[in-house]
Amino acid sequence: MKHRFLGLVSAVAVAVLLVGCVPKTEVVSPAPQPSVTPPFASDEEALAAAVEAYARYLKVTDEILQGGGKDPSLASTVMTGELLDANLESFDNFKAQGLHTIGESSFDQVTLQQFDAFSLGTAIVVIYVCTDVSATDVLNSEGQSVVAPDRLDRGTYLVTFDFDNEVGALLVAHDELWSEEPC
Repeated sequence: MKHRFLGLVSAVAVAVLLVGCVPKTEVVSPAPQPSVTPPFASDEEALAAAVEAYARYLKVTDEILQGGGKDPSLASTVMTGELLDANLESFDNFKAQGLHTIGESSFDQVTLQQFDAFSLGTAIVVIYVCTDVSATDVLNSEGQSVVAPDRLDRGTYLVTFDFDNEVGALLVAHDELWSEEPC
């Protein structure tokens, strides 16, 4: 019986030593991250918001240019970032040259290129759009057209939108001619 007792004690001692040798792994929980709620539930909602934002962008841009660049502060309600800065400079040049436009820009053939629900507001929606300026003209102070005869009246543009959390709306952040082929 003494041998059994020693065997049992030895087995328990070995088990205790083995358990003591196994490193304890602590369960590390990641720090809680702020949750991001996408502003749009689907591609269709994002596209609809982009279409609405682009229509506002063209309308405000037309209004500023029709006024000869005299009220450029409206631009910040529809555009942001480097595009806003570049347009403000263009509006100042327009005003300095005594130019103004007549007519209105339009668009059609809108295609969603990208919707990134988790982009944190930057480049959240990107579209291709056919912009049409055929119904517009740029006039100098004498009322004469200064539009080049070879102006591209309809072109496909790649337009990027940022989401402004304060306003709860898309603003145009980038607008570049994607194709010179008439659309």
